[in-house]
Amino acid sequence: MTSFFILTMSLFYKYILTFITITLPIAAAFGQSDFTALLKKNLGNYNPQYIEAKIESTTVSEHLYPKVLISEESYTLTHNAISYYDAISSLPVETKTAMLKAHSEIAFAAEKSGLSTFPDEVLWLPFAISAFDKDFEQDGNCGFWGLQYLYAIKYGVEITECTDGRHDIMQSSKAAIRQLQYFHEKFEKWDISLAAYLFGPSNLKLMQVQGKQTSEIYTSLDPYGKNIFDIWCAVISWAENYRNCKIEVKAIEQQYDTIRISDRIHIEQISKVMGISLNELKSLNSTFHCEVIDGRHTAVTFKLPTGRKDDFARLHDSIVKYNDTIYFPPPKPPVEPKNYVVEGNGDKIIYTIQSGDYLGKIAQKFGVKVSDIQAWNGLSGTNITAGKTLVIWTGKKSASNTQTTQSKSTTNTTKPATQSNTSASTTATFNAKDYTLVETYTVKSGDNPYNIAKRYSWATADEILKWNNISDPSKLQIGQKLKIYKKK
Repeated sequence: MTSFFILTMSLFYKYILTFITITLPIAAAFGQSDFTALLKKNLGNYNPQYIEAKIESTTVSEHLYPKVLISEESYTLTHNAISYYDAISSLPVETKTAMLKAHSEIAFAAEKSGLSTFPDEVLWLPFAISAFDKDFEQDGNCGFWGLQYLYAIKYGVEITECTDGRHDIMQSSKAAIRQLQYFHEKFEKWDISLAAYLFGPSNLKLMQVQGKQTSEIYTSLDPYGKNIFDIWCAVISWAENYRNCKIEVKAIEQQYDTIRISDRIHIEQISKVMGISLNELKSLNSTFHCEVIDGRHTAVTFKLPTGRKDDFARLHDSIVKYNDTIYFPPPKPPVEPKNYVVEGNGDKIIYTIQSGDYLGKIAQKFGVKVSDIQAWNGLSGTNITAGKTLVIWTGKKSASNTQTTQSKSTTNTTKPATQSNTSASTTATFNAKDYTLVETYTVKSGDNPYNIAKRYSWATADEILKWNNISDPSKLQIGQKLKIYKKK
């Protein structure tokens, strides 16, 4: 009886394990087609900046290496990683050739940065993190290497209001490799080091305290992060087939003219007037993440094709004036709101509360304080109801005279004591050179300046509005980009 029971249970567990083995690849393989489609697209647009690479042959008989070595560490490919390997292997020859050339440029950047002894396997990471997209951006991770802002600044990447060196393969490779090297010295395993690099060491330690294994840490992350280590292993396994492939690399001599721009100019104005293609200008200035070059506060360095510096100086006025009202339309006069009535000589306003209003929004609209609105209307809290009205005093009205005002007739036009309610934050000018651009935030459904400000311990709602030249917070649109700065 005991032997029969043991045999039955053995068959049962064998069935369960077979079921898991069959079904797991199907569930885990989600996203591989999206990844290879992006890889194919990005490598199709790949234009090496620093090297010319010539490959002798890419016609090798590819086969799966089920285990890969990163340095001396051995990692077995999971079912998910194998599914990505199969997808990479099915890419067309021209895409694979571009992968090998792009890897050669990363290796060239590492060598020029004094990091040539770093493990070659790590140099395949940009294909796993961003599908080799220089414009990649996800949760603050940016560029080829998905480099975080603080890591980039730490290792000297140039980031200004107009430029972001994380989009440059030379600058980003230098910073990313050094940060990864630091984490590997700290955590001693590449899978854990990559998790710390992508999601921050504090988040990693929190998950470890919760008792999560490394594999659980990755699978518990969002769709962006959960597959990255598996993709990395898959790329390394695929690249092992080409380890002995001969690639001749020749450095491209960097030839361009450098100019300093002290105006506000759209890149298309330069292109149209000077007859230089946009692609060529963007290729020369690959770290620019905006099309407007604003050097009015601090002159901006910009690159032109060799021999065009004098042409720019000669055509400067024509460039600035070319379709200037189209590229930089004058501000439209404010539209008079229809939801309030002005009484007396303009100091007293009867405001009808609209759906979506809150006291901070109304206070911003009229340049008064929330506490004043509460005092003028006898409000003990911040709850307001659409359709109700509020009394708002502008100009020379202060909350200290609230009780006197409320006791007087609405026909009394005597003005209370003078006190300015205009906050310092709305009158202070914003000088970008005193700040560092931390990131660009995309407005989501339900957002307002006050809940956005809660994301950044150093920022207030008024500052975010000022940084983005927004006078009316009710005009925020879903999908709108907001620049978030931090005082230097």
